[in-house]
Amino acid sequence: MFTRRQFLKAAGIGGLSLALPPMVWKNEVQAALPDTLNYAAPAMMPQIIHIFLYGGPSELAGNLTNIEEIAANSQNPYPASLDPNNANNDITANNFWGSAGGNIMEQLLANGEMSLYRTINRIKDDSKAHGRCIAQNLSGNLDLSNPGIATTLAAVLEKFNPFGKAVDELLLPFVTFEGDSRVFSPGDLDLPSALRPLALDANFNNPYARSGNNFLNAANDQKLEDLAKTESNQFPQFEKVNNAFIKRAELSNFIESSFNSEKIMADLPVDPGTGQKIQYPNTNFANRLLAAVSLAIKNPESLFISMGSGGLGGWDDHSDSLTRYPNRIQLLMEAMQVASRHLALMEANNIVMHVFGDFGRNVNVNDSKGWDHGNNQNLYTFGGADITGRALGKLVGKTQHIGTAFQNRQFTSPTNDSYQSEPFGIASTIFKYFGVQNPEVLTGEPAIDESNNVPNELV
Repeated sequence: MFTRRQFLKAAGIGGLSLALPPMVWKNEVQAALPDTLNYAAPAMMPQIIHIFLYGGPSELAGNLTNIEEIAANSQNPYPASLDPNNANNDITANNFWGSAGGNIMEQLLANGEMSLYRTINRIKDDSKAHGRCIAQNLSGNLDLSNPGIATTLAAVLEKFNPFGKAVDELLLPFVTFEGDSRVFSPGDLDLPSALRPLALDANFNNPYARSGNNFLNAANDQKLEDLAKTESNQFPQFEKVNNAFIKRAELSNFIESSFNSEKIMADLPVDPGTGQKIQYPNTNFANRLLAAVSLAIKNPESLFISMGSGGLGGWDDHSDSLTRYPNRIQLLMEAMQVASRHLALMEANNIVMHVFGDFGRNVNVNDSKGWDHGNNQNLYTFGGADITGRALGKLVGKTQHIGTAFQNRQFTSPTNDSYQSEPFGIASTIFKYFGVQNPEVLTGEPAIDESNNVPNELV
């Protein structure tokens, strides 16, 4: 696995600076990758939109399989709408919570636009602490000092170079719509700026635009560019300065010309089923998702885009869960459904969207009418139908109720005959899509099994 010791060794022994120039970083981080790492360039380069639900979402929207036993043993009652014996219940054919996104999930599964893995279950280091679980899940590793998934991905791609050019020459390869995220953490290594994520927002602001003032007007802006080029030609040591000017202009021009609100809205496709352009819900989360999906479609070199669920609220549902949670995940799934349709209409079949969180939650309704921290959680995964080995339209995993009646620590766990994966398998799956043949050497866990060896429980 990618360990802290390897990174320290790669960064330099004896207190050498971690602020390494790009070529040194490239050489040293490649040395830090395991020698046993096996890579083959994929037939189709994927793009990942990584959506993390901070706080730990309950699995119940996508898994009411055990609800009769859960409700019978809960300290406090579940609503009658979740009683399987109630003819007017809100439970779908595949045991989803209908008004909590479940009806949408049924449609997405039936259309082959989503798969749902119900048994993402921590066995190793079964922590239920936010900080630890977030750090581990977003690095894909038990070692808290490891770099984030996106940083490890950058190192792998830089080493094996499937693009014919360096990763730091790509246009916006790593982007965040959530600000600072552990998924981009450098661990013990200080990345060169070209491989750090660019923060964008749903308002399509251009972070590369020069601020307007008395000096930085259009004429003087061009003078700066010309001066950099002149000095670079005369003095080779200034070549990197000129390259930085060129890169800034390239990024700024792309955002101004292709990634602005007018262009994005104008390019939304018409859905043949309605004869109207698709329309994302009017929520902060949906606006960010629209921006992320549009960026991925317009720029194939944006390889990894991270998001939270900002605007919907957090998922740490210790209280009032039964009133707050259903609407929140309904809004999430409404946005995901439109995003999935967007990708399908644009035939952007290399773009994968993952949705998961810190951990799952207990299934007992506590005295605050909420669920406390649990373990088992869902992975909702959308799109990417053309990625080799990718499987959609699958419902995977069977669960059982565990715990003592009328006590708080009650939860679901995979049945003895069910498929299950550690959450670190999600990171391995991402690395596999990008061409890593043995991603377990990076994470300690195999990729999620999407083959026909794993039963599809969809009815």
